[in-house]
Amino acid sequence: MPDFCAAYGCSNRRSLQTRTRGITFHLFPKTGERRRQWEVALRRDGFVSSGRTLLCSEHFRSEDFDRTGQTVRLKDGVVPTVFNFPAHLQRPEATRSTTTSRRAEDEPQPNVVSILNVAKTREMVIDFRRVRTSPLPLCILGEDVAVVEDYKYLGVHLDNGLNWRINTDAVHKKGMSRLYFLRKLRSSRVQQDAGDLLVCYGQCTLLCSGLLGGQHQSR
Repeated sequence: MPDFCAAYGCSNRRSLQTRTRGITFHLFPKTGERRRQWEVALRRDGFVSSGRTLLCSEHFRSEDFDRTGQTVRLKDGVVPTVFNFPAHLQRPEATRSTTTSRRAEDEPQPNVVSILNVAKTREMVIDFRRVRTSPLPLCILGEDVAVVEDYKYLGVHLDNGLNWRINTDAVHKKGMSRLYFLRKLRSSRVQQDAGDLLVCYGQCTLLCSGLLGGQHQSR
């Protein structure tokens, strides 16, 4: 029984004539996700491949093949992409309609790596494995990225041990400072309702912050 290509509308079959034309035939992957990808690529409703189902080489790109040996083989992970589907099987391509979207499509997008400032980039490795190995150095644009054990990002201190002691100490210090001002107000026997007391507290906080800031600047 001759072996025919399973692609839609393809009449190639394994013969001396197709061999002369340089057409090769390739079995579907035996099992797994790649076999399912091949079946879906054919766009045939209810199609299930068998152990003898073939596709000819005309449904693959030239770069999909490994021709280094005596036998032409497909590279690992290759999926067929070259088909001549009728109109009802073709998938409509999404089109950009707005001026902004067309401009975004036409303009080259910058490479994220190319806009990084390597001098300000830091690498912090978090590793909780029992047996630790030294990680390979991170290199961007030919420059090694500095490795640090702790880092401050958006006001939050991070370290490679995920220790939050610095952050909790800062919150505790801020809370104690506010309690101190409340005690000072109470010791002064301020006879005001809760709303006025909070306003007074806020004014005191701003005043003290300004005084501290002025002291730092004078130094």
